[in-house]
Amino acid sequence: MPQKPFSAAVRVSSSFWLLVLLAVIISPLTAVMAILSAAALHELGHLAAMRHYGVAVKRFRLTALGAELDAPPLARLSYGRELVVTLAGVTVNFLCAALLALLGLKLWREWCFVFAGAHLVLAVFNLLPIAPLDGARALYLVTALLLGPVAGERIAAAVSIGCSLALCALGVRLSFALHSGYLFAFAAFGLFWGTLRQVGLARRGKSV
Repeated sequence: MPQKPFSAAVRVSSSFWLLVLLAVIISPLTAVMAILSAAALHELGHLAAMRHYGVAVKRFRLTALGAELDAPPLARLSYGRELVVTLAGVTVNFLCAALLALLGLKLWREWCFVFAGAHLVLAVFNLLPIAPLDGARALYLVTALLLGPVAGERIAAAVSIGCSLALCALGVRLSFALHSGYLFAFAAFGLFWGTLRQVGLARRGKSV
């Protein structure tokens, strides 16, 4: 009997709860809700695309760096279809940002702009070519399609490590220049650690 697309085991890491706690402490409740709802709709975009292509999700894990969808059947998809799945999350975020911004202009409600900003920031952040973000996976898929999987893996890994190191350097600089810059530095080094763990981008069908 085939596995249903949404019959996945859900796991939540301790780093995710620490991130939520930190956000609640230092951010207004509206901003926290905006970020969490944007993240939830982002993942629903991935899941909807997977369902469209009949891909079953084996495991759904929430971490401080976002969600990891373990979906071995992705390996059976073409590069083009997997690229659609990879970019489905940010597409949903961009659409929601545009709709919320228009709603905010029409009703002039501050919360609309806060939620729109959360969607926009999350989409742009996920498009960074840094593993394990969607941008790195998209870069691998495009280069693998054009140049082959080996070249795609090497190019995506090199770009990912280079960009994450640049973010770490920026984080260190901001930690000295700004009062709360250490938070950006902490996030940048956390992302770099995630990059080192995810640098094997050619293992298709694992997660998005």
